[in-house]
Amino acid sequence: MKPTTIEEAMNMAKAKSLEKQYKDEAIYIIYCNRTKQYYVDTDSLIRLWELLIGYYENGVFTAEKPHT
Repeated sequence: MKPTTIEEAMNMAKAKSLEKQYKDEAIYIIYCNRTKQYYVDTDSLIRLWELLIGYYENGVFTAEKPHT
């Protein structure tokens, strides 16, 4: 399932971060400018056309700080 809204992506990432197998591991929310979709991953490596939104760790969200 590929979430198309930020709310769907955040709900998916939060649920995944609460799973026992992902305890103490960050679940990243990334937006792809090419596909116009969000995806949730444990790998924070992003490409030039992607934007890191933030991540959940143990159910707690941390927003990515904007680059200045």
